[in-house]
Amino acid sequence: MALLELCLAFLAIGFLIYKWSTATFNTFEERNLYFEKPYPFVGNMGASAMQKASFQKQITEFYNRTRRHKVVGLFNLRTPMIQLNDPQLIKKICVKDFEYFPNHQQFISPNERLINDMVNVMRDQRWRHMRSTLTPVFTAAKMRSMFTLMNESFSECMQHLDTYSKTSSGKKGFEVDMKGLCKKLSNDVIATTAFGLKVNSFDDPKNEFHEIGQTLVFSQGLPFFKFMLCLSAPRLFNFLKLKIFDSGKVDYFVRLVVEAIRYREEHNITRPDMIQLLMEAKKESEDNWTDDEIVAQCFIFFFAAFENNSNLICTTTYELLQNPEIQERLYEEVKETQEALNGGTLNYDTVQKMTYMDMVISESLRKWTLAAAADRLCSKDYTLTDDEGNKLFEFKVGDNVSIPICGLHWDERYFPEPRKFDPERFSEERKGELVPYTYLPFGVGPRSCIANRYALMQVKGFLYNLLLSYKIEASARTTKDLWESARGFNVTPSSGFWMQLVPRKE
Repeated sequence: MALLELCLAFLAIGFLIYKWSTATFNTFEERNLYFEKPYPFVGNMGASAMQKASFQKQITEFYNRTRRHKVVGLFNLRTPMIQLNDPQLIKKICVKDFEYFPNHQQFISPNERLINDMVNVMRDQRWRHMRSTLTPVFTAAKMRSMFTLMNESFSECMQHLDTYSKTSSGKKGFEVDMKGLCKKLSNDVIATTAFGLKVNSFDDPKNEFHEIGQTLVFSQGLPFFKFMLCLSAPRLFNFLKLKIFDSGKVDYFVRLVVEAIRYREEHNITRPDMIQLLMEAKKESEDNWTDDEIVAQCFIFFFAAFENNSNLICTTTYELLQNPEIQERLYEEVKETQEALNGGTLNYDTVQKMTYMDMVISESLRKWTLAAAADRLCSKDYTLTDDEGNKLFEFKVGDNVSIPICGLHWDERYFPEPRKFDPERFSEERKGELVPYTYLPFGVGPRSCIANRYALMQVKGFLYNLLLSYKIEASARTTKDLWESARGFNVTPSSGFWMQLVPRKE
């Protein structure tokens, strides 16, 4: 009898868990919106949630199946999201009628230090005030100063590669995991430009800043599944007192920034990095920002730039080894730029003049976009209509919106032969053909990425240095099909971004 009762209890618990996992799945049926049948717990995102495909691949495939509908229902795990497949509707929601959709969806634990103080999580007026405070930090003038700090990290990276090249036994260059290399580079660049620290992760890969930084990335592994749990079951996540980020590591970053600010204020030290710029912005702002609010901007900057900037270098170098003629043309521009500098050091303004470099990076961002999708949260009831005034959908307060960036980028209606790596799409002659709001590598509207200049100058600066010294070729371990092998939030193969670097002859 006891065994029967136990079995019935397990069945009852299982049934309740199943009902909970599917409780939101009638949302779109009730609101007469087309959607695909979701699966318990994972919704329409099963492959990416189970690490069987990248988020980019799953979003793109969903978009391709549903793009005949301008508005479609998507279940991101248990969360119902209204996906916009039409560029004009994206413009309406994210730009023209932004006041109805001013915030990102809220899904992070409210008890975690710094999380709610980050500019991308802030809401309404608080966000507007912080955004206006941060905007001057990322102007071209500020980037010029910061680029000098980046140059030191580029130089140390190249010295590391040169040393490795000389000790390598390979007859034709040496094999390198570009992701591992670029994570060290990103770590050092962020340490110096954001936190005012001087570290060399190539000579000392176990330095404290690098070791702690590695633990704050949640794109794969156990941190990824913790993040998935936070998304799908925030109450359970909070009940179990889990954290997205390790509290001790977060406290380390807080101490790092606060102590640096105090020391600089006491000793009148000025340095062209983010801490300095935030100190100046805080003084000029009418808002009395707390230490945590200032530190949080450095924090989001760290874990966004750490992974994304290194990934952009990896996908770009991957395309260069797959397309040697494009690599050769880019090398010629790099060589011409070096000669024009006449022995001088690479600077921000010179980087901006490399037009083919910009075309190559733009196409890399198109094909391998850093963010698979953007999101918005409806704050006021809103009726979405098409250009003719026909009603398409009634948004309610609390509705989550999804913009399928990677789907748009891989849509042959906007980018013919989307799997082809073609920098000419962004040439002066052809970039006017781009359909507005189909190319969104840094998001869209007032909520777009504020640090795109920073990301681009790091990637361009490093590629300039790399191509001057090395040809990039495939190695035995180079991923054959990046689209199929990538996993998690970033387009990163589990085996790594292996490639061959071949020294150029003088």
